[in-house]
Amino acid sequence: MTKEHPDAPKQFGILLNQETMELVSEIQEFRERTNQPTTLSSIVEDAISVYHDRLVEEGTIYGQK
Repeated sequence: MTKEHPDAPKQFGILLNQETMELVSEIQEFRERTNQPTTLSSIVEDAISVYHDRLVEEGTIYGQK
């Protein structure tokens, strides 16, 4: 998304810091390599899933991994 659409945050009405934009690009590239959809919603779902797993692993929240 970010490499194809550098103005994506403006188009979607969101403002993300550089670190987050780099993460989005990495997820997008992974999804392209593995022939998965690269929609904004699929990328956000991946990011949320990874973050959730990290919080569970750290013991910050309880949940299933």
